[in-house]
Amino acid sequence: MSTMAREVAYWQFVRSELKEVPPDDIIRQCFPDGVDTGEVLDQPDNFLDLANRKLNTFPFKDVNPCWFRLYTDASVAKVLKLIELNSSSTEEDTVSGYDLHGHLDEIVSTLDMALIMAGGLGRQELIHGILAELQSTLRDAAEVDERPQKRRRLDESRMGEKASDLFLIDSVSVPPLNFPVRTLEHPSLTDFSKHIQQRREPAVLTNVLDHWPALDKWKSTSFWLQTTLGGRRLVPIEVGRSYTDDDWAQKIVPFREFLTQYIQRASDRGPDSESAAAVQTGYLAQHDLFKQIPALRNDIAVPDYCYLDAPPAEAGTPVALTKAKEVAISRKSEPISSPSLACPPSSEKDTNEADLESEPQTHIWFGPAWTISPLHHDPYHNILCQIVGKKYVRLYSPHHSKALLPRRTDEPAPHIPQPQDLKEVSGIVGAGGQNHDTIDMSNTSQIDVAAMELSPLEDWDDVYPGISRVPYMECILEAGQALYIPIGWWHYVRSCSMGISVSFWW
Repeated sequence: MSTMAREVAYWQFVRSELKEVPPDDIIRQCFPDGVDTGEVLDQPDNFLDLANRKLNTFPFKDVNPCWFRLYTDASVAKVLKLIELNSSSTEEDTVSGYDLHGHLDEIVSTLDMALIMAGGLGRQELIHGILAELQSTLRDAAEVDERPQKRRRLDESRMGEKASDLFLIDSVSVPPLNFPVRTLEHPSLTDFSKHIQQRREPAVLTNVLDHWPALDKWKSTSFWLQTTLGGRRLVPIEVGRSYTDDDWAQKIVPFREFLTQYIQRASDRGPDSESAAAVQTGYLAQHDLFKQIPALRNDIAVPDYCYLDAPPAEAGTPVALTKAKEVAISRKSEPISSPSLACPPSSEKDTNEADLESEPQTHIWFGPAWTISPLHHDPYHNILCQIVGKKYVRLYSPHHSKALLPRRTDEPAPHIPQPQDLKEVSGIVGAGGQNHDTIDMSNTSQIDVAAMELSPLEDWDDVYPGISRVPYMECILEAGQALYIPIGWWHYVRSCSMGISVSFWW
């Protein structure tokens, strides 16, 4: 089959998928009067606007799932329209890599917004397939353009490119360790099980990630640009020092903008430059990028330790008490979950054990030096795997929770993102918004460990009574190492360099 014939067949397949909607598909709930769902193909912008209005009317958790389905299908239909506009062929539904460039940014952002805003509900595989088709089309076009003269120029510059292609991962502010975390060298499943069941404390795990391709591949900027369709894929990032700060916000930006504005620019200026303080911190944090870009999963592997039976939170600790309350509440009402990937930080995560999937929850943490996660605890066991760079981690036992001054359960949260704030691809999400709801921040401490690090000579007991007497453990997590964090343990994390980590919650 020729390339053109294959393209025709593929786009006709996509069109038929949208047109042939099963009678029991929830999208039909959007049209109680029996509107033909095929009209979405003809008027995608109208239906996308309709779905957008519905998503903005209520909090995501209260939106009828049919509107997420409509948002998704209308997004795919819009992409088909854009591809038709760019087709230079006399045959219907074909497009070349050159033709795509006119609207490629819009095509990719439309698909990514369907994944981020609506979870790609009912169409995840189809959307991933379209993105893979676009990637293939662009790659084929690039190969055709590899003229001999151009290829010679590329070969001549290749040695220089190899050096500039790697992330700058010079370390900054690596503190000495006074109370190091225990290290376990590639523990067996039996030994690790004993550790989590009996010692119930953190541990640095060495030589457990040696087989991961990510350890080499993810150091390269060109790898990330290629994987994100030339940096066009959208990613939700946190902007600001910490989600506990008033000026913290969220943005959805193309990956290339995240890379150039927040990773490379921060590295170029350096931590001691005069302008470094003026650079906003951008952090791709706690995002399941592997669900959005499944090919990245080929570079990592879920640690076998995550499939062991893990002990529950220790009795009397905050997580144990919270779970007990939620079990009682869940007997009366079952919360409705949203398919959206756009969500507040971990302090608003639902801690109901029923939310745990069969597979561990996977998140990526990608940012420059001095990105921090404030002192907090999570309702899961966690294996944090360092892939690029290094991090400083300080950990406190949940039995010292009162001394760590947890925030309130009804903390004012002016920066919680609302659906309407997500409409602009590069718009700040939540900054200066009018939402004055509260959020349960009791899993986050009032103690600013970053400030304590920056001013070690200050008497912090005057600010946080008794903090100097609260025992803690600490480690420098190097690339290729993993850190086990037991359920409910308080932890503060700071990047000592540009870094990429992956966490596995179970």
